[in-house]
Amino acid sequence: MDVIEVDPAGDLFVDVNQSYDDGPPKSARFKVNKAVLKKVSQVLLGMLAGSHRRESTQSEVSLGDGHIAVTEVWLRVMHRTKLVYNLLFPELWYLVQTIDYYALDITRFNDWFATWYEQQNVLMFKSAELLFPTWRFDHAEGFAKWTCDLAYGHTGHITEKNPTELYQYHLPARLIQQLNAAKGRLRTVLFRGLWDPCHHLLAANCDCKEKTLFDYQKHLYKIDVWPLETIFLKYSIHEILGNLAQFSYEAPASACGECHKDYKGIVERVAIMVKGYFNCLCLDCLDHSKPKTGDIDMDYWRHDKLKEHEWVLGCRFRHKQPTWYFSFNGLKEERDRLVKRRVSERRTQYLRNQRGYTFHEESETDEDEDEEG
Repeated sequence: MDVIEVDPAGDLFVDVNQSYDDGPPKSARFKVNKAVLKKVSQVLLGMLAGSHRRESTQSEVSLGDGHIAVTEVWLRVMHRTKLVYNLLFPELWYLVQTIDYYALDITRFNDWFATWYEQQNVLMFKSAELLFPTWRFDHAEGFAKWTCDLAYGHTGHITEKNPTELYQYHLPARLIQQLNAAKGRLRTVLFRGLWDPCHHLLAANCDCKEKTLFDYQKHLYKIDVWPLETIFLKYSIHEILGNLAQFSYEAPASACGECHKDYKGIVERVAIMVKGYFNCLCLDCLDHSKPKTGDIDMDYWRHDKLKEHEWVLGCRFRHKQPTWYFSFNGLKEERDRLVKRRVSERRTQYLRNQRGYTFHEESETDEDEDEEG
């Protein structure tokens, strides 16, 4: 068995066995530093230092079945030695499984993942498959790209995809809900913009309004943009915006001043507005430990009053308000906790202000039970 020297001066050999559906099993041995493993993982500490464990007194231990490439990656990251980036895409899920199993600090893998990501032809993977690894390894640029790609480029309801059978690893359900909510908002913005001329014509009193209204909608229909209710079942936002580029309707010269609008310009402005409306979901805005106002609770209450420079405070890239809004609301449990906490604080303040009331601090458990009851 070949020995892979993670630490040439190591004092422990670690064995891993990997099974294959289409071939014989393989084994690998890694030379590592026992002290490093005990320091980075409480699980490994219990295995290698526990007086009742056989492994604690041996110079060779077996980690059982696993992925050889995954094992080399996490051992090298933990030892801070020469890193390797030869993981196959599905093996990222098995790397996360291993990190969780040994209770390793996943933030130590973020830089490794960023380099792995740069070395890949990520376009060969599906956008819906890239959501989980970019989220779990805190890759803000990648997560932003693929959430934006799905919001604008996916037809129908957006769902996440997992190329493995480790189905316990996925995004929080609320994030997918918010991504679909953002896509629904794009549809609303597009509909309102295209409907605005119809609304104007329906309110007109001239004799040419009926023909102008019909011709405007007929042209949208001819380029597969109207009616939006059925078009959205066939095309993505990106495809609809592409179809809008073909719009060329002009009111006839005989139309009155009310009907003779720059319909092509109106449609172009709507397309530009929709195209730039939603940037992505932002990992930094999802991180509620980075409040924009200095107070996470005030972030919630002032969500519609934040100024442009506040939307991107602490973020690794610039974006617009809708990105912050849909990202901040991405974790419903956290949002509900904020509301609950605010109600509790207001109740406490009210009691403190009552004359003759002796205030006693309530425990967090008491508050929770009181609110739920």
